[in-house]
Amino acid sequence: MATITLGIGTSHTPMLSMTAASWEQWGTRDAQKTDLRDDTGAPVSYEELASRIDGRLEPQLTQAVYGSKIARCEAALNTLAARVSAAKLDAIVVIGDDQNEHFGVENLPSVLVYHGETLRNTKAAPPPGAPREIVEMTEGYYELHEDFDYPVDAVLACNMIDFLLDHGFDVATSAKLPKDRAEGHALQFPHRRILGRELPVVPVLLNTYLPPSQPRAGRCFDLGAAMAAAVMEFGEDRRVGFLGSGGLSHFVVMQDWDRAFLQALRSKDQNYLRNIPEVQLQSGTSESKNWIATAGACQELQFEEIDYVPGYRTIAGTGTGMAFGVWSQSLRR
Repeated sequence: MATITLGIGTSHTPMLSMTAASWEQWGTRDAQKTDLRDDTGAPVSYEELASRIDGRLEPQLTQAVYGSKIARCEAALNTLAARVSAAKLDAIVVIGDDQNEHFGVENLPSVLVYHGETLRNTKAAPPPGAPREIVEMTEGYYELHEDFDYPVDAVLACNMIDFLLDHGFDVATSAKLPKDRAEGHALQFPHRRILGRELPVVPVLLNTYLPPSQPRAGRCFDLGAAMAAAVMEFGEDRRVGFLGSGGLSHFVVMQDWDRAFLQALRSKDQNYLRNIPEVQLQSGTSESKNWIATAGACQELQFEEIDYVPGYRTIAGTGTGMAFGVWSQSLRR
């Protein structure tokens, strides 16, 4: 029988691949964003955010602070990679989101399970003359030298699809990338930074971003629980992990929201996780649903926060709440 031995939660923001100077440059784009939301989930302008904060974040916006936060994130990612290696997994279910990469208005499922034999990531190809932050972002997601086909545990994926269909989840499926492009950012980042090239994955894509087919928080938790049950009913002896890719709050950093969310993971507060209002899970913060599904899958494990880094990059408080965590049998100190 397969067992669930590890869970991972990680942010995948471009900031995790950038130098300190590029954090500042990346922030210059935020004044034009039209999908900023405050801690209630209400749409808000960059100017209104800056007015509310009234200069209080300026001490956070220095190269030295950026550099210290980058070092913390690097240490956390290294810890996650080490925990995956030590777990000696046979496969890992990667739960991520899609942002007009393979989903689109012509076909927008809430949940998709990929069951092809491999999943391709393509070589980095920054546009000629691209600014440094774009080059760094691109190289953080794409392969540096040549296209690479990552292994997929297609047998486990197909078993999971059958189980979900038998238990009330009418999931979409795919055995081939629909476009001639890379696997998608939510899979690229963990492949490049945490999982390596040999560990087979089962990719699960949630439409967290694009209305109207966004699965609600409770459904995401239940999906994770059902995927865990599918793994545990699998007839072959395998050590399986789950990974939630993305989040937490962005494109406005909401430290209080993030810390309440992480506390709910630690205390296994299903009621909190299942009932986060949909209005609060929009824009980039919607990726937290990938963690909610992972929490549903890892209910028998204990959550440990590796680090939480509020990645402010502008006077308006825009950026990403970067979080890194592990579900395991016992906490390590």
